Amino acid sequence: MASLSGSGFRVATWNLQGRTSDAAARLGSLLADHGGADLVLLQEASQAGLPGFCEAAGLDWAVHVRDEFYDLLAVRGRASGPRSVAIAGTGEQLRGPTAFPGVPLPEKVLAGWLDIGQQRTTAVTYHAPTGVTHKEKKAEQAVKIATWLNQIEGPAILAGDFNTPAVDPPGISSLETGYHTGNSELHGAPGEDTLVGATPLHELRDALRTYLDAHPDEMEEIRLDRPNGPLAISHRTGRDHQHPVRYDAIWHSPEFSVQAIDYYFDESVAAGTDHALVIAEFALKE
Repeated sequence: MASLSGSGFRVATWNLQGRTSDAAARLGSLLADHGGADLVLLQEASQAGLPGFCEAAGLDWAVHVRDEFYDLLAVRGRASGPRSVAIAGTGEQLRGPTAFPGVPLPEKVLAGWLDIGQQRTTAVTYHAPTGVTHKEKKAEQAVKIATWLNQIEGPAILAGDFNTPAVDPPGISSLETGYHTGNSELHGAPGEDTLVGATPLHELRDALRTYLDAHPDEMEEIRLDRPNGPLAISHRTGRDHQHPVRYDAIWHSPEFSVQAIDYYFDESVAAGTDHALVIAEFALKE
């Protein structure tokens, strides 16, 4: 099949909360209802639910980290449980699926390559470990992926449920990640800000901020409505799920411009998961 067009392609990211059977299909239908996507980067993707999700969403293929790298994960004792990742899409199959055996939780990250506008593009799906459970491992995982991203060449897309930032205000200089560099619990080690902070180690940037930088009127509306952030709502935390956060995001390398980006939180919750479907439309710069 032909590669994805560089003049406009759609990327989605979504935490499916391990849904299976009809519940997974409902989520796939919601993605289809919003125009579908060419590339979908998934977290908490059930192996049992993935085929039904993809069929309902109109996707041609899917690569699940537990199917592709079962033996590697089994050796690490990470081959069971719902919180693993997958990459799905239309057209040409993902090439070179890549696992990361050196990170603390390798079932939570998966990469591969596909052609967008005849350019070999790296795609990475990422689900951050929770700080409550994994503490410094959350930062360690982020630093290792940030270092890897800083070493690759060519266009790249990173998306996932990052379980951060803790503070996501309009002014990027005030953005705060949880296990950030300087956090006393890290004992001098670098933090997850190297991956998704205000000045990450790599050259990728947050697609929502890229879009809002080009649409200052929309940023001003957010500033007036939520001066302390978040820029969009993708999840709610706290005992009563009242605290809005933007844990879900799509990041892109400088080769891409952001034509549009939408967060569908209320609809996603109604469809059966607790994280927003996020869809961005990109174009390759000429």
